[in-house]
Amino acid sequence: MSAPSSSSEKSSSIWTILNVIIGLAIGGAVLLWVLAFIFDGLGSLRPKAAAEAPPSSLASASPGAAAAPPATNAAAPLAVATATTALPVPAAPAAAPAVPAAAQAAGAPVLEITIKPDNANPLAYDTKAITAKAGQKIKVTFTNTHPTLPQPHNIVFGKLGTKDKMMAIAMSGMTLMDKGYIPDSPDILAHTKLLQPGQSETIEFTVPAAGEYPYFCTFPGHVAIMNGILTAQ
Repeated sequence: MSAPSSSSEKSSSIWTILNVIIGLAIGGAVLLWVLAFIFDGLGSLRPKAAAEAPPSSLASASPGAAAAPPATNAAAPLAVATATTALPVPAAPAAAPAVPAAAQAAGAPVLEITIKPDNANPLAYDTKAITAKAGQKIKVTFTNTHPTLPQPHNIVFGKLGTKDKMMAIAMSGMTLMDKGYIPDSPDILAHTKLLQPGQSETIEFTVPAAGEYPYFCTFPGHVAIMNGILTAQ
């Protein structure tokens, strides 16, 4: 009777010890979890060290250190630019002063022209158009020679823009035989006297400005055909 009772007591004591160990283990785990929770909560209240700050915070916290390398690199181009501007710059050649067209033409050679009655039509000039430069000097020689129909002629140059007046100017001199049929008009620039067949005369004048200058014969009845235009450019 005593042997089974002893075996039962041993078994009961073993389970008791195991229960105590399991309880201690569970209690220890709970205690550790509680302690970890408490310390983690307290740790969140501590200010973080500078080493734990994110990279962006470090960059914003020390702008001087981050900006230092670009400032060092920018110094070299600045020094080069300063040295470059210090070099002497050769002065540009002075621009030549503008010369009026009339003054330029004044240095041009004299334009020499010989005019005579046209062989095909003795009541017309053989030269009906002349081109010159504004301000140029012109030397006109009128030779009154015609092989089949000799006639008295002259050559009269009107001023600028008097082309429409040349008929009236010529008509106003029809009665001026003693003056070689040359009317007294402010619109006349230059003229020869009335030349008889075989005679010649040279006149010289300067074209004042660009434009058209008419020339014509003022002997009665000749102006309608015997005329031309001097164009100054």
